Amino acid sequence: MYWKSTIALVAFVGLGGAVYFSGVSNGYVKGALKNVEHALVPSKPSAAPPEAPKLESSDHVWRHELRLTHEEAQSIGLSLTTVTAQTEPIKLELTGRTAYDPDTLTKIRPRFDTLVEKVHASLGQTVKKGEPLVELHSTELAAAKSDFQGKYVQWQHDLKLLNLRQDLVKTGAISKQLWVDTINDEEKSRLEYTLARDRLKIIKVPESEIDPLLVPLRDVDTKTLDQPTGAQFGSLADKAKMTLVSPVDGIVIEREVVPQNFYETSTVLMVIAPLDHLWVLVNVYELDQDKVKVGQTLEIQFPFLAEKVEGKVQYVASEVSKETRAVKIRASIPNPGARLKSDMLVKAMLDIPPSPGQTRIPRLAMVSANGTDYVFVRKHNPNQESGSKANAVDHYERRKVEVAQENHDKVVISSGLQPGEEVVTRGSLILAQMYDDAMTVATGLSEK
Repeated sequence: MYWKSTIALVAFVGLGGAVYFSGVSNGYVKGALKNVEHALVPSKPSAAPPEAPKLESSDHVWRHELRLTHEEAQSIGLSLTTVTAQTEPIKLELTGRTAYDPDTLTKIRPRFDTLVEKVHASLGQTVKKGEPLVELHSTELAAAKSDFQGKYVQWQHDLKLLNLRQDLVKTGAISKQLWVDTINDEEKSRLEYTLARDRLKIIKVPESEIDPLLVPLRDVDTKTLDQPTGAQFGSLADKAKMTLVSPVDGIVIEREVVPQNFYETSTVLMVIAPLDHLWVLVNVYELDQDKVKVGQTLEIQFPFLAEKVEGKVQYVASEVSKETRAVKIRASIPNPGARLKSDMLVKAMLDIPPSPGQTRIPRLAMVSANGTDYVFVRKHNPNQESGSKANAVDHYERRKVEVAQENHDKVVISSGLQPGEEVVTRGSLILAQMYDDAMTVATGLSEK
């Protein structure tokens, strides 16, 4: 007993010094004194430890849900709403720009090497079909017109011989071989004349300038065909001139031609764009590309014009742009009065039809945590259909959902909910905090 008392006294003194220098709590001191008291009392044989009370398994299993009475739910201020099926189309907001339709752009090129003497149309000018654009001067053009006249004269010569010898072959005045040669010469010269006329059409010489070339030649005496006069065939300087006219109505969006310059056939003198319609090119990011289909309605908004135009999706690109990382889609819109211009910034609202199985809930009902979206669903409890409503316990399940579209007041859910289920709206953030606390207590883990 003496040695036990000595050990206890030393322990008591050391404990008192520790309290003095480190300032531990009174509770700790009381606990230490109690330990000393036990050390001073003779030890007794230890009894078997009492058996721990058995708890129901439901008290230990974390069921990933919250249980609240009706009064508790009212004190928190919980509100619920019924999940509804999606019936209205999703509005997907996109950005883009307008553009001219390249399939309707008219590029004005000379069909022969030429000198441009005068330019009538300027950049940005609106032109009508048939209005003059540029005046050309080309020796190649003059040669083509002269060749056409020569082929016409030769054909008329062979045609007259054919008519003359037709009666002679019947009477036997000429041989059949000569008659066959006459037929062949007329067909050959007629073909050459036709080709010469087609060539003038190819180089865009208007019909109004082709027929006057033949007027002075139709009554020419065949005796003077070998020595034509200038009056008969026309002036070479006049035949070298031609005026290019606009083939369409539109606006000149490009002009590279300058007077008194020489241009080859590969040169684009100017480009004319139509005014009746425009393309709209908008970008759809990869996340939404599966939602876009040809034929969907696209509402085009012009922020600076306060104007909206409706169009249809005509094309969805098959590749992602390397610059924007988006898929380009295209629509065509009317342009009455030519008020809209190319390269105008637009905002487009794309209507995506409702999909079977998708639901809609208020934005207030959804809670996001660590990049995942959840809602709290009140589960039906058949055991509490009768009895006191105040003492009834509701079970609230936290359920993961997949979002199809989210805006400021509504959320379209693609999976996770069924129409008719009840979800918490007001108070969902409070339930989220309570859920995290309950999970921490039950599992020792937290999602924060």
